[in-house]
Amino acid sequence: MNRGISVVSLSVDRLLGHTYGQSLGDALATASPKEPATVAAVVRTHLHTATAIGDDLIRQVAADLALPPRQLADLLHTPRPLLLNPTARALIAGLRDACPDIRVVVCSNLAAADHTHANAVRDELGQLLDAAYFSCETGLAKGTGPPVFEHLARSHGVEVAEIVHVGDTLLEDVQAPLLAGARALWVHPDHARIPRVAGPDRYRAVPDLAEAICELREWMPESQPRPALPVRAAALIRDAQQRILLVRGPDDEDFSLPGGRCEAIGSDSPPTAMAREVHEELRLAVTPGKLVWAGWSEAESATGDNKIHFVFEAHIVGTSVPVPDAGEVAEICWSGHHEALRLLHPAEADRLHRIGCDRSHGWQYDTTRPLRAQGP
Repeated sequence: MNRGISVVSLSVDRLLGHTYGQSLGDALATASPKEPATVAAVVRTHLHTATAIGDDLIRQVAADLALPPRQLADLLHTPRPLLLNPTARALIAGLRDACPDIRVVVCSNLAAADHTHANAVRDELGQLLDAAYFSCETGLAKGTGPPVFEHLARSHGVEVAEIVHVGDTLLEDVQAPLLAGARALWVHPDHARIPRVAGPDRYRAVPDLAEAICELREWMPESQPRPALPVRAAALIRDAQQRILLVRGPDDEDFSLPGGRCEAIGSDSPPTAMAREVHEELRLAVTPGKLVWAGWSEAESATGDNKIHFVFEAHIVGTSVPVPDAGEVAEICWSGHHEALRLLHPAEADRLHRIGCDRSHGWQYDTTRPLRAQGP
């Protein structure tokens, strides 16, 4: 199941604004004899993650870039003011008005030498942002691994998959969030020349910031997950006398077969979910056996949910004495077939009856409502 977008993360340089003159990365790439990709990697891993520029850091980076330490120090201390895009404030405000439940943050790589850029962003855009994350403050830089997006997700109580990051560089703003499990929106005039790198729910591309905001306003409603049909996996456990193990939850009037829902995300298959839920409820280790029922049921729960049900024969491994979890089970009993039909919820009893009649699949509907006539 796809998760909806909850957080929009914006890069700064060349998206919300641009550096007056050469950026630090461009200046170092021009000065260093090293390949531009090497320079960019050194800047990303050393300068962007440092909270301060000290002599030791200057010596290390100078050696990596084959530059004299004095020349590197001069470049680091050269003023590079950030000029914010004059439309950035209005565009972000429009995004917030259109999608008031979405959190909007800045997440950008920034060297401590350019800390004034962070001040400019907060002064001009702070009232429109839920947070601002700069690498020289967090110690986490885009393009060095998933921790930066994991940190952002933890800070806002969401999953990484609920973040869409917007920026203009392929490595830091597209590949990095996609590899971390987030979404990416690439803003670049030449984006159409680059092959699509992921499906449309995870990656999109536009030529400029205005188009990016328009794309986000369309993408976010589309990204919201459709309601999932719950899947429940239950265990048919019999003892040596062929009695069936039943459980009753703290808030339930009727008994049911032990089991629970499959997780909506991940590889939680019905037999795996059944074994896990039985262990959590009763501290019994079981192995799934034959699938004895698979089908759909309508309006069975108090909330009126439709559900898919699986019932497996389950074989106990080790002790056969249940130890109920009081938070999930108020009462257990071992019952004969006919007694179980009386104790179970009517829909569960109907399933058990069908299983006894060797009917292993089908559908059930709310018997309090007649079926609609089909056609004239």
